[in-house]
Amino acid sequence: MSDPLHPEGNPQGKGMVPVLDALNSLRPFDPGAKAPEQILKEFCLSALVLSSRFDFRVVPGKRYFLYRVEGQWRLSLIAPDEWGQRCPGAYVAACELSPDMTWSMELEPAVADDDELVAALEAHLRGFIERVAEADSLEKALPVYEAALPWQQRMMATALSSSLQTSIIMSGLTGQQGRHWLGNDNLKQLLLSGERR
Repeated sequence: MSDPLHPEGNPQGKGMVPVLDALNSLRPFDPGAKAPEQILKEFCLSALVLSSRFDFRVVPGKRYFLYRVEGQWRLSLIAPDEWGQRCPGAYVAACELSPDMTWSMELEPAVADDDELVAALEAHLRGFIERVAEADSLEKALPVYEAALPWQQRMMATALSSSLQTSIIMSGLTGQQGRHWLGNDNLKQLLLSGERR
């Protein structure tokens, strides 16, 4: 019979080292007080990026590129003009991870003219609004642990939650406060007309 504190397969507890290293490398740097709409915008845009498929480690300050490929979001290291004729799908936005572990986006202007992309973005927005509206508070809607996400995205979601939780507390928006902005049509414009090039 094995000792539950010292399992035979991991006697020194080294299995936690990669997890702790990953969490440490993704620790938010300097999250601060923010307006409710900024917190919701960063949460919504970050949730979109983290729902995309990517198999590489992301770092703050580097530009990444969001595409819509066969009905799925895909984050890539390759810019649209670098693909040539092999572009995998519709280009949506340039994305950048901030040191506070939130994502920003520069939407491609042509997205507004693509009904399929607009519908996909609106579907994301509806899902986001439902998630936040169903939670007792904005804090409870944060993606602290998302088991369905792949490893990299799960670690990023945990870091995002830590950052936004800090901003919520520093802004005095705990509890029910901060959710009132969801009722406005501004949230749709936040995503669809947000930051454009």
